[in-house]
Amino acid sequence: MPRPDYYELLDVPVSASSAELKLAYYRQAKRYHPDLNAGNTEAEERFKLVAEAYRVLGDERERQLYDEARERDLRYADAPELAGMQRKVRFSARAGRGRDARRNQQRPVRRRFGMLPMRRKMPWWVTALICLFWVSALLPMVMRPVSISSPTPAPKPEKKDPPDDVVRARLVTMRAELEKAAEAGDARAQLRLGLFLYSGSAGMLKNRSAARSWWEKAAAQGNKAAEYYLENCDFTQPPPSENEEP
Repeated sequence: MPRPDYYELLDVPVSASSAELKLAYYRQAKRYHPDLNAGNTEAEERFKLVAEAYRVLGDERERQLYDEARERDLRYADAPELAGMQRKVRFSARAGRGRDARRNQQRPVRRRFGMLPMRRKMPWWVTALICLFWVSALLPMVMRPVSISSPTPAPKPEKKDPPDDVVRARLVTMRAELEKAAEAGDARAQLRLGLFLYSGSAGMLKNRSAARSWWEKAAAQGNKAAEYYLENCDFTQPPPSENEEP
């Protein structure tokens, strides 16, 4: 059906302002008001069209849409087949947008990060390689390691203590070397020799006075350990016994 020309109904130009539209509406409404045209159905219908025209043209957004549609109708007035084609194109585009909107609503929201990307965007063999990689990475975690019993190692042979005469010979050699180094002025040798004499170890007889003298020599060279032993050890000479030098 042809669209009515709202500008002709209000009797105003296309460039009419809002104030001009308002005055035109009051003029046409007063002219076709049902109270002034009782029983005139054409005047009543004209009054409704005038009200509709002012409602559309009085709103900026509605007026812009109406002007676009009016211009389109005027453009295809001499070629109705093109107008029908244009309407079909508009309808198909609107239907396509509605179909896309419904499809997006029904489609589940895809996570931003996933284990596998979308299959549509890559070949099937790439997806198979990715699945194979994940299976090979997770398979060792799932399978329990089988413990293989290793052979019991053979017991190591116990080392036998050297004979007593060998031990005594080694102690004599060590004592001679230690006394030689202590007499040469080695503070560490003097400290160690004093320890053996104080405790009576390493095959030496207990002699605390001799230990004290060696520690004094080491302390004179600045040995802190010797100074500590001189301050904290008891040098009270016990009565001689068979294990001590007289």
